[in-house]
Amino acid sequence: MDFKAALPILGFESCKEVTLESIDGNFFRLFGKGGKSAPSFILIRPSLLRNDYIFDLPESAVKSLEAQAPEQIEVLNIMILDTPLENSHVNFLAPLLFNRERGLMGQIVLDNHKYPGFEIAAPLKRYMGKEESLS
Repeated sequence: MDFKAALPILGFESCKEVTLESIDGNFFRLFGKGGKSAPSFILIRPSLLRNDYIFDLPESAVKSLEAQAPEQIEVLNIMILDTPLENSHVNFLAPLLFNRERGLMGQIVLDNHKYPGFEIAAPLKRYMGKEESLS
């Protein structure tokens, strides 16, 4: 599905459109449209790894994504893949937000003082025992 970036993706502020493809319902590919400088990420559904990933969505983000309620927003996290897989990392501090109904997306950065358990590069191996399989 194609999305317009209503909030910028950090480091890729010039990217105005992206495509989100589901790999299996828990993993996704995000491709920026716009040439060589466009981002390409693997995203993961945070609920696959942790049940304590709860934060307050800024009202400004809900408004920018034209959501009627925060529940309309799907939250995904960037995953930096490594070999072996357990050496990968997940960015819990800067989630990507998607409003599928409006075709809008963006990224926010959470306050690390308010959410000290959310790291920018959390080791995947910390969460691997919580699921039998991440595939």
